[in-house]
Amino acid sequence: MSSLLSSTRGTRAFTNNTARSQGLRSAGKSQRSPCLLVRAENVLIINTKGGGHALIGLHLAKQLLGAGHSVTILNDGDQGKLEKKAPFNQYASLDNARVIWGSPTDTATYPSEKFDVVYDNNGKDLDTCKPAIDHFKGNVAHYVFVASAGAYKTNKIEPALVEGDARKESAGHVAVENYLVEQDLPYTIFQPLYIYGPYTGKDYMPYFLDRLLRNRPVPIPAPGIQLTSLSHVEDVASMLAKVPGNAAVIRQQYNVASDRYITFDGLVKALADAAGVEANIVHYDPKAVKLQKGEGFPFRTEHFIASVDKAKRELGWGPAHKILDDIPGLVEAYKSAGYLDADVDFSTDDKIFEAVGHKVPALA
Repeated sequence: MSSLLSSTRGTRAFTNNTARSQGLRSAGKSQRSPCLLVRAENVLIINTKGGGHALIGLHLAKQLLGAGHSVTILNDGDQGKLEKKAPFNQYASLDNARVIWGSPTDTATYPSEKFDVVYDNNGKDLDTCKPAIDHFKGNVAHYVFVASAGAYKTNKIEPALVEGDARKESAGHVAVENYLVEQDLPYTIFQPLYIYGPYTGKDYMPYFLDRLLRNRPVPIPAPGIQLTSLSHVEDVASMLAKVPGNAAVIRQQYNVASDRYITFDGLVKALADAAGVEANIVHYDPKAVKLQKGEGFPFRTEHFIASVDKAKRELGWGPAHKILDDIPGLVEAYKSAGYLDADVDFSTDDKIFEAVGHKVPALA
């Protein structure tokens, strides 16, 4: 366990505009005061050791620190291994944050002080989350669980998922959500979709750019017009950062996503345009090609989108990013990361092409 930089609690003066953006302005007052004193909350982020959620923890900490809150990160996993790679190697840039390496399932590794807000950004099932929930029950003003929109049941009639839509009872996230309700915690649940952004440890773009920039066909599940949602991590973090001091969001659930959708084929073509190459798309039927879970295409093969109208309406939130605007930067980030020099295994592609009878032309 290691402690980096200490932080202090207190109060901080905000302008009326800042206070209003945080949802903390008093209602019904016709006269503006020159400033509002808003208490800086003491926040704990329980961060995961891998996947897209790890990226959320880093950027959420940045947003909270920028708003004047005190932040402690309790990170799961082996410090020696993780802090050598993204996003964990960016923790040193979090001025005035404290980072502790421990285990979310072992309360003996928890920091000892009292927290106003706890973000559980680690757990996928009740066994992982129950220790923290039980530990902080009755001892925290706000408990936030970062779940997943993947726990929704697929809706082929109205694919844009809305809070309150049916959830998979078999999903581990749902068991945690139910436990929070049963234990009567002052909870808020966020349900993010696919995330992109700087310092990610789970990057979706190489699947497409590995092929486009090597003049290879891109296998895409048919028909290719399925809609998906790709959200910049700064937008995700900005929504989650609306929690401290906002009692109105207790016992509420919010989808976390971009408000713009993109098709599979559209994403390939946009990346190709930005890279200055031609998009060669080969469609295939996922049911006809026997692939193992996690093989091949990085997204669900059906529509995966969600409405964020509730977050806009109740949190005063809105995304600052659009995937199409960010694509040129994603292409440059791919190149600068050295991915073009990497050896890529295209054996799964070859299996798909063989199944659909597509011949890949030999490279000159």
